[in-house]
Formats: sequence, C-alpha cells, structure tokens
Amino acid sequence: MEEEMNEEVARFIYHSDPETYHEHLEELAEWVNGFIVPVFVGARPPSSRMPWCAAWWKHIEAIGRLDALWLSYQELSVTEESGSTGPSVWFRDHLDPIMTQLRAPDGPFAGCMTKPGTPNHNDPQKVAVVELS
Repeated sequence: MEEEMNEEVARFIYHSDPETYHEHLEELAEWVNGFIVPVFVGARPPSSRMPWCAAWWKHIEAIGRLDALWLSYQELSVTEESGSTGPSVWFRDHLDPIMTQLRAPDGPFAGCMTKPGTPNHNDPQKVAVVELS
C-alpha cells in the first residue's frame, strides 16, 4: 500500500479563492521583488526595447506568468528532487520565455517603465467583449 503524501501542492494563483488570492499575491510579490527584480530585471535595466513595470501586480497577465514562473522555480530549483539539470531547465523552459514575453516592447508592460529609476505604470487597455447570443 502506497503511503499518502501530506505535501501541500502549490496552487496556480488564477485558481485561488478570494480568501487566499491576496495572501498568494503577497508571497509572489516578495519573491518577484526580492529575487526576480534584483537578479534578472536589474541585469537588463528597463528600456523601450525591454520595459518593466514597478507595479507589475496591476497587470493580470504578469501576475499569471510570474506565478507560473514561481511555481516552476519551486519545483526545479531543488536539485535533490529535480536533478542536477533542474535549474538549467528552469532557465531554458521557464525564465527566459516568460521574461521575453513580459518585457517585449508590445508585451503587457509596453509603455510602462522604460528608464531605470523612473517608475511608470500604464493600465492595461480594456478590450471590448461581445456577449454570446
């Protein structure tokens, strides 16, 4: 008989209930602002070709992409579990494509912070929706 795992499975933020969403977002913000921004955004400062948004949490697409990045980091950065190539897989399959999408000139941060040290935020544009009839 297999032993049941008592390990809690991390839940994607888009699937969080309203009570846990804010808590999840706070934990994500701690990771993004404490790790991703200083290590990866700071290495390639914001520009018109690679914008960033200091208020990234106001972009729902960014929240989803960064949460997916965080979930994959939690799984792949522990080499005892993911093997010695786990971190490399995280860079190749997760970090690089997600950051490329987020920081693309036409990505979710387009028009936001394009100069280091000059925070700027542009709200995502509303897209018209036609109801199914």
